[in-house]
Amino acid sequence: MQSLQSKLSTGLFISLVITFSALWLLVSFNVQFLAEEYIASRLKHDADTLLSRISFDQNSQLIIDSSRVDLIYTQPFSGHYYVINTGKQSVTSRSLWDQKITHKIVDTGQQLQSTQKGPEQQSLLIISAGYKKQGNKLTITVAEDLNPINENITKFKTGFAVMAVSFLLVLLIFQIIILRLSLKPLNKIQNELKALQQGRLEKLSTDTPDELQPLIYEVNHLLEIMQKNLLRSRNALGDLAHSIKKPLTVIKQITSKIDTSEKNRAILDEQSEDIYQITDRILKRARLAGHSHSGTLFSFSDDLPILVKTLEMMHANKTIQLNLDITHNTICPVDREDMLELLGNLLDNAYKWAAHKITVKVKINSELHIVIEDDGPGADNEKINEISKRGVRLDEKVHGHGFGLAISADIIADYKGSISFKHSDELGGFRVDITLPVHQQ
Repeated sequence: MQSLQSKLSTGLFISLVITFSALWLLVSFNVQFLAEEYIASRLKHDADTLLSRISFDQNSQLIIDSSRVDLIYTQPFSGHYYVINTGKQSVTSRSLWDQKITHKIVDTGQQLQSTQKGPEQQSLLIISAGYKKQGNKLTITVAEDLNPINENITKFKTGFAVMAVSFLLVLLIFQIIILRLSLKPLNKIQNELKALQQGRLEKLSTDTPDELQPLIYEVNHLLEIMQKNLLRSRNALGDLAHSIKKPLTVIKQITSKIDTSEKNRAILDEQSEDIYQITDRILKRARLAGHSHSGTLFSFSDDLPILVKTLEMMHANKTIQLNLDITHNTICPVDREDMLELLGNLLDNAYKWAAHKITVKVKINSELHIVIEDDGPGADNEKINEISKRGVRLDEKVHGHGFGLAISADIIADYKGSISFKHSDELGGFRVDITLPVHQQ
């Protein structure tokens, strides 16, 4: 999904482009309109001036006082032209030379405005006005070339466009800076969430804008509730295990003294030992999980050494050489509790059966790959084939490598990963291969 900053920046950019484009069109249209209106008013003034230079003789023949006509109308193709039409007589300016412009006869007091192509591809603005002088009706048509003013207007439009684009870029830069400053609290919360996942924070900072306060409060409140529930569940498991251990010890002592058959005594001993191992396993799980809040991600650099130290204390009666081969020593995008329980089960199993050596190899790319091998007695192929079957839940009562593997298989199934068991060619004991389809964050 597109980031909030990208959405706001894109929306702002589109809005500014539309605004500046509309402004450019509005200014360009108005400049063109005002220029043509100004020229039209000047042409109307020239038409009135020409009217004052016109007279009629006794035969109603039109006479123009050429000495009082502006010289611009005498220069060939000057861009200023006129045509005077009485219906019977038509007089054109010397500037038209041998060219003609289209004009219409209009009634007295009326005025028409139009544009057309003139001599030498000139773009002419034409004003035709109707007059009555000395009892004679006449139409005066005056034209002016728009090309020079259009060229100036084009230069203005280009300059205005460059200026508008420059202002647009400056505004965008300022708005991006303002957006980043405004969204800085969100970046801070994002960094705090990452720190929360990595276990470096226990709750989010409340030093945020008022709009974010309710969200921060609810997240912190939820984290507090989850932490309390997790701690309560862990303590309950530990209390249950401790509570069961004491009566089990008494049962084992009494069983050893009961005068019964060896067979029945063996059955009671076996059942008591199984329950004892289950409670011991619950206590180990609580010790392996340690103390962290829910949602924390597992770190091979921070959490694995602590897990190994705990296992060494739990198996202090053995001297085990543990070799770690971690090619990507970073935060693992898997929940810390799940990974501690997964690795805790498998490594505890390896420590239990290893003679002298355990190897752990970890690779993280688009998937997480974990290989755990030991130099213990291993398992026969028949048992390994049973373990490898999908959906088979291992009974924790089974002696050997089956202890704790069911829990590990459940965790891997939750992450839609895979686990396989085989004979270790390198160390000669048991080997576990794990693949989890996770992605780097």
